[in-house]
Amino acid sequence: MTVQHPYIPATDAEEQEMLQAMGLDSFEELLAMIPEGLRLRESLGLEPGLSEYEVARELELLGSRNRPAGAGISFLGGGAYDHYIPEVIKAIAMRSEFYTAYTPYQAEVSQGTLQAMWEFQSMVAALSGMDVANASLYDGATAAAEAALMAVAITGRSRILVPDTVYPATVEVIETYLQNRDAEVVTVTSRDGLLDHDDLSAKAGSAAALLLQSPNRLGLVEDWAAARQTLADRQTLLIASADPLTLGLLESPGAAGADIFIGEGQSLGIPLSFGGPYLGLMATRTAHIRKLPGRIIGRTTDLDGRPGYVMVLRTREQDIRRERATSNICTNQGLLALWAAIYMALIGKKGLLDIGRLCFDKSQYLGREIAALAGYELPFGFGYAKELLVRTPVAAERLAERAAGEGLFLGITEWAGETLLQLAVTEKRTRADLDRLVAFLKQAPA
Repeated sequence: MTVQHPYIPATDAEEQEMLQAMGLDSFEELLAMIPEGLRLRESLGLEPGLSEYEVARELELLGSRNRPAGAGISFLGGGAYDHYIPEVIKAIAMRSEFYTAYTPYQAEVSQGTLQAMWEFQSMVAALSGMDVANASLYDGATAAAEAALMAVAITGRSRILVPDTVYPATVEVIETYLQNRDAEVVTVTSRDGLLDHDDLSAKAGSAAALLLQSPNRLGLVEDWAAARQTLADRQTLLIASADPLTLGLLESPGAAGADIFIGEGQSLGIPLSFGGPYLGLMATRTAHIRKLPGRIIGRTTDLDGRPGYVMVLRTREQDIRRERATSNICTNQGLLALWAAIYMALIGKKGLLDIGRLCFDKSQYLGREIAALAGYELPFGFGYAKELLVRTPVAAERLAERAAGEGLFLGITEWAGETLLQLAVTEKRTRADLDRLVAFLKQAPA
């Protein structure tokens, strides 16, 4: 019988031996590498001398205070959305041969895993209008950072233009990736919630790339084609970031002239899961395939004419000289990419269009109803795909807190020194759900 040990202690002597091997005098010195702002200094709030059972019970009680999106009617968004996940996805993806599969280095024994990745790549390439996709990255923010590094490598330039309407957390990840690469992020301002093309034109000279998110952090649809025209220098790449479920309704990045597509794949059948794990999407033009990070799966035929799959163009530091590697991304979100592939295959081209249309129509209905309420305003109008911002007559934080008590989960966001409601509407929200939210806002005290 195998015994599972959740914790293996080290004696004081063993701890000192390990510290000496690292040239350190204390455990606190080891922790000094963690930024002070991230270190926990206050007490955990646990009584001294609790037994293992008592600690476990206390932690379970703390965990039970979390409320999943399914516990109410969720209008939360900001990059992660409460879309419907067909049960067949779970039934297929949670088969043991899928969720225990990992690195397919030996193609002859990994054909099923490799084929799943190839199918995923093919669908991402088709959805984005690009020539080739990789087998996924960690999440959307990682994909953005990898795209920035890719643009620097392709162009030999060092400036990445990022509008202020890109998610702040994504910008932080990009800056972290670039901090030791002699490259920088240059902020491009917005006007009325959309990219300011005059500011872009003024800052675009000799830039490696523009990263343009659409819908942006305000929910508004940007114009990739217009941005491509403003970038008069064709050597400046256009990185198009998108919610993949909006691409069934909007023009694809490839058709709009983008050079690289990136996105967060959570909306493709992946649970919210309190924030992750999620799925990074990435695709590009054939001309840039040698700079594409991560894994790429190819399809061929063997001597007997049977289809076969194998990893190709492995430009990772595990496989080639470190100085020639495109990235240190050495793995991919294989299981979540499988979830997304099953979702896209199940929903199909028409299904993606239908879901995108449902989200658009329902969110537009909600926006019109809210705009008709006294004291409420949509500061950026109706140019959104499924997520809208609302200026409220009372503090947005108070409204969101009160709404949660009534089973309505509302988002809030900061923009230009103002706190606004941020409401995402997916295909799951019914007419009754939307009307209930409108009724709640209408009766909110002034």
